[in-house]
This record gives sequence, C-alpha cells and structure tokens, in this order.
Amino acid sequence: MLTAAEFRKVGLSKRIYVRDRVGDGNYANATCTGEKTLGETLGAYGAHFRGLVTSKDTGHGDPTEAANIDDQVSREVADDAGSRALAQNYAERLLLEEVPCQSEPATHWIYGPTHTIDVAADITASWMGVYGGDLNTTGTAPRGKEPCGGVAILRNGSHYGVLEIDACLDTAAMTRIVRAAVTRL
Repeated sequence: MLTAAEFRKVGLSKRIYVRDRVGDGNYANATCTGEKTLGETLGAYGAHFRGLVTSKDTGHGDPTEAANIDDQVSREVADDAGSRALAQNYAERLLLEEVPCQSEPATHWIYGPTHTIDVAADITASWMGVYGGDLNTTGTAPRGKEPCGGVAILRNGSHYGVLEIDACLDTAAMTRIVRAAVTRL
C-alpha cells in the first residue's frame, strides 16, 4: 500500500495523513458505472482500505475518505484473492467495471485510454487517466492532453487492488505511483 513518501517523490508537498480500515465499501468505481461495494462486485468483504488525505477531517462513514474531495490524494483497496488465477480474474473484472467511463457525453469527465505496466509475469497494473469535462468535447478523452489523476487496477501474485488517484498527476507521475503501488501490493 502506498505511503505519503511516494507522493512527495512526484511533487506533492502538502502534509498527507494515512487512514486505514478493513471491511467492505465503495472502491473507486465511478458513478458512470454505478457505484458498488467490493462485496457486491466480487463477494470480497475483508479488504484493506487506505486513504491518503491532506486534512484530518474525514468522511463520516469511512475514515479513508476526506470530508472534502479536494483533500483526497488517493484511495486504495487491496486484498488477497487466495490464488493467482482468482486475483487475475478479479483484476480483469474490476478493470471491465471502469471501461464504460472511457466513453461519456461531451462535457462530462472521462477516463482516457488504458495504460498497462508489466513489472513481472504476475505483477501488472492497468490505469486510466481522468480528464475534466471541459476537455471532453467529442465523447472520448482528448488527444495530446495530460490527465489529472485517474484509476488503476493492480495485481501482484494472489493479491489484487484498486487505486484511485484524486491528486492531479500527469502521465509520468501516474505511471510512477501506479508502479510503486503494484510493486508493494
């Protein structure tokens, strides 16, 4: 799981607080796909949730979520699927949950194309940058523009995870953070 140090390496200078919990809950699945809990999607109820926030004021129902979205740096959920094959299955299913957000009506925020990071045979991540509605003029992500954060699906051996980056990171920073996350998973 990520720490504040990874975000300092990509230029975030604000103090970051780390908040953890175990259980079930929403996991970075976007409203365009219908927000569900990890339990509803995969039947997994004992995942580790981690939120990195710049304020001590967190959500009422979930301490990993900042009360003000502008204070959320990232949110990660990770678990052990019990086998490499099941972790791969879960990662594929979780990625498919996000793909519909790559096509949205003009002026709606949108995910960009899927980027894949292969660290080793069983250590891989897929991530999509997020673009604000002002950059979505055609129903797809704009070409030649940098994302502002995004979402990643992670798999390392029998572990799987979802990482949502709310901090406005570009392609290079997203790649660095996602690589760090999947390596530590």
